[in-house]
Amino acid sequence: MHTKETPKDRLAVWLLAVMALFLFADQNLLAPNLTAIANDFGFDALQRDVKLGGQISLAFWILGGIVSLSIGYLSDISSRKKLFVLVILVGEIPCLLTGFAQSYGQLFWLRALTGIGIGGALPLIFSLLGDYYPANRRAAASAYIGLAMALGVALGQLVAGFLGPSYGWRLPFILVAIPNFVLALIFWKWVKEPRRGQTEDSLRWLIDQGLVYDRKITWQDYRRLFTIDTNRLAFVQAIFGTVPWGVFFIYLNDFYAQEKGFSVEMATLIVMFIGLAAIIGGLAGGLIGNALYNRKARNLPLFCAVASMAGVIPTLLLINYQPVEPESSAMALPLVFGFLSGFTVALTGPNVRAILLNVNTPETRGSIFSLFNLSDDLGKGLGPALISVFIVIFGRTMALNIATLFWLICGLFLLWMVRTFPKDEQRMQARLAQLARPQ
Repeated sequence: MHTKETPKDRLAVWLLAVMALFLFADQNLLAPNLTAIANDFGFDALQRDVKLGGQISLAFWILGGIVSLSIGYLSDISSRKKLFVLVILVGEIPCLLTGFAQSYGQLFWLRALTGIGIGGALPLIFSLLGDYYPANRRAAASAYIGLAMALGVALGQLVAGFLGPSYGWRLPFILVAIPNFVLALIFWKWVKEPRRGQTEDSLRWLIDQGLVYDRKITWQDYRRLFTIDTNRLAFVQAIFGTVPWGVFFIYLNDFYAQEKGFSVEMATLIVMFIGLAAIIGGLAGGLIGNALYNRKARNLPLFCAVASMAGVIPTLLLINYQPVEPESSAMALPLVFGFLSGFTVALTGPNVRAILLNVNTPETRGSIFSLFNLSDDLGKGLGPALISVFIVIFGRTMALNIATLFWLICGLFLLWMVRTFPKDEQRMQARLAQLARPQ
């Protein structure tokens, strides 16, 4: 059962995707110019890795994750449309101002505040997505949103990597922030918020009678989120699974430029290729996951587990590759390893988000995605901070190898989810039917 999509529904989803693209373009704007920024502030190589790579990343992701908890809860009791516009503005204003930062203190706090945009937007986007698409289309829909996010990361990396060396590291922050101010105005004026639960089969009789599922989250509902096995496994796998992503997109560009001897532009192309592979992998993963789910629910987490663990091999090859001469001809193998790594590991993302949509009721989806986002942010924030310590102890190469192995741990928790997901999904539908039944 699904209410027929209207042109305004399609506009809303497209706007969500495009706004997510520009929001996520900000995520890795520091990485291509890490050394240039360090030189600008008078940092040595150790300060570069610890302060710019570790401390700022920690503040960016942890503050965003913590704020997203309140945004997620508010999204389950108030207008998601209004909240989304507010969060976009709160995130993009400090991104714009980062282009004018004159001290490390200013840079640190502006980056931390920018994290609120990404942290707050994610639970809102996926809460809305759950009410635009039914269960059998959510993995694919999640893949399209994930595609937009990945394109954004790639766009930001490209803009910073190619404009930064010529025009300075500040300009990219200004360029990627501006579009969302215009898009937020369009979203505010034209988008109509979907009715909660309008895509749920368990609410068919309610919607058919023209009634509205207007239940709001309660404190008891919030606590129940932690009793669902699949939710708990999703939180833990997210912490381990995002550590490598957080580390690589901060250090890998500079690692290939400094340790491997490539130019900043060539190193940026390698990282961009990983981003391109992740874009393709995320989209393919959602479509494959959708087909596997429609055959049998347990196939979805099994697919995620295999993909996460398989991605370790090409990533280790990428990190440990050492060119004889770092020229353009030496880029072939890093590009192959990078593509296989980005493609394989990215297969998981959209499917985990679809799993969460399918085991949680409509009035709790904003909250569950804020909790999931906090888990993601813990991995992305604590990962670089932890690995920066390993860099001091073991050096960059060994530290990046250690970070890669976190995907093996992530895969084990996803494998565990094969047992819990089908049961939790059935319980959710039964609970939803009970909540919607006339008292």
